[in-house]
Amino acid sequence: MSAPAKTTMPPQTPAATRRHRFFAAIALLMLAAVVAGFWGTLFRPAEPLRPYLLVHGAIVAAWFGLFAMQTLLVAAGHTRLHRRLGVIGVCLAVAVVASSLYTMANLPANWRQQGIDLDAQRGLIGLILWGDFGALVAFGTLLICAVVERRRPDAHKRLMLLAMCSIMSPALIRLAALPPFAGFDGVLLTMLGLLALGLSLIAYDLVTLRRVHRATAWGVPFFLVVHLAPAFAVPGTALDRWVMALIV
Repeated sequence: MSAPAKTTMPPQTPAATRRHRFFAAIALLMLAAVVAGFWGTLFRPAEPLRPYLLVHGAIVAAWFGLFAMQTLLVAAGHTRLHRRLGVIGVCLAVAVVASSLYTMANLPANWRQQGIDLDAQRGLIGLILWGDFGALVAFGTLLICAVVERRRPDAHKRLMLLAMCSIMSPALIRLAALPPFAGFDGVLLTMLGLLALGLSLIAYDLVTLRRVHRATAWGVPFFLVVHLAPAFAVPGTALDRWVMALIV
């Protein structure tokens, strides 16, 4: 059986390069938000972190760093290296989901060891856990769709960006707790941040395409609803009580 012929990618036009810069800029912005949000808890913790939290933090930081590098490679026209690194990206994404689930399952025990009253914080625990669960569902779904659409760069890059947006809440909620945002509701600021990320992609489409791309049209509402709906709809239900009985 003969090997498939290699396809040669045409050189990028200046307009195409400028369009790719949007995705690189958003990726760098998200990476900066992750570093700033977790600076005091992961990069310069006041107390030593548990090993699983260090592993989880390293995996997520590496994932955001790789994503930023991938967008920069595409913007610079290095698509061949971008595709090769995609295999590493898929493995790292699986590690993100696995380490996130483990961290979520250990959240109540971690809080208990810190002396936090779990009964008093039951509502907050439910909000965090179900919001994170929805984020992982949105992240995994959008990532799989992006891999399927990898031969259609216009859809692939939008779906990848939205997958990244799906897991931005932990960084955004920590940014909202910084002194410049004192007095503001952290959950509200986080939701506004997620909405701003989605709207930025819609605005980009309208400016560059004069229409909303199909991947954007379904991807933005999908990641917002799937991520946020469980956080507000599930706590207090029978499912919530059953899950909490297992991990609290």
